[in-house]
Amino acid sequence: MKSNPDHPALPYLLLATSTAIWAGNFIIGRLMHGDIPPMTLNFWRWTAATVIFLVLAAPKLKSELHILQQHWKWLVMLTLTGVVFFHALVYTGLRSTTVVNAGLMMATNPIVIPPIAWVIHRDKLTRQQFAGLMVSLLGVAVIVTRADISLIRTLTFNTGDLLLLAAVPLWGIYSVLLKDRPKELSATVLLVAIACLGTLLMLPLYLWELNTMGGIVINAANLASIGYVAIFASVVAYFCWNGGVARIGAIKAGPFLHLLPVFSALFAMLFLGERLEAYHIPGIALIGVGIGLTVWRGREAQAL
Repeated sequence: MKSNPDHPALPYLLLATSTAIWAGNFIIGRLMHGDIPPMTLNFWRWTAATVIFLVLAAPKLKSELHILQQHWKWLVMLTLTGVVFFHALVYTGLRSTTVVNAGLMMATNPIVIPPIAWVIHRDKLTRQQFAGLMVSLLGVAVIVTRADISLIRTLTFNTGDLLLLAAVPLWGIYSVLLKDRPKELSATVLLVAIACLGTLLMLPLYLWELNTMGGIVINAANLASIGYVAIFASVVAYFCWNGGVARIGAIKAGPFLHLLPVFSALFAMLFLGERLEAYHIPGIALIGVGIGLTVWRGREAQAL
């Protein structure tokens, strides 16, 4: 008896969930930058995640180990782009920039993914997807500028912003390479592999930082922060993002990163006492329309 297919809304729910969790990851990275150095946070995040993934993947790991060995080059590229260098740049950048600017930098990712997808897989962006991308990007601009175009002149960019911008194509490469996952390789084994390999590759960076900046104080705040980024931003969010991308592709998934400023604003209201401003409403609406255009299947899909 065949299993029921996924609900059509499932990939979009997965992608939105991962984006919401990563918005919280940015907030923690910024709030705790004075207590937890960036390489330390990234190392212990994936060390803890590796333990969790090992428990989840244990039944399948031995039988699928040969698949990982056959595709080791692809696995190394996934790990370097999506685990090691991406988060090292993000956490380092958050030491000298704001969460708003971080959201702005990450919101450029959907623009980068289509050309990367074309170079690697010759995937083409349709006109409808391009229109949706532009509409959702406009929504991001409305939120960032607070619907006041004159504020663009006051936006400043520093070293942290440049580091975050450098991280953008790395996430694009990671997302596009997910398409090459062998059918025989389960999601849990893939994640335990990149988490474990990522931890090993980050070890030299962590030891260097430990020697130059020192370790962290073991307290409730630091442990809770590492726990969040390990359990939610690593395990849950990566399961959701990888699952969503596997179902609809990187080009369609990319615009969901435009939800980062939306979730950042919502979290600020929930946890920091900020209010919903008038400019949030058209910005969120434009992002929603843009994502809808990107993922909606029309009768004809003409490539650019």
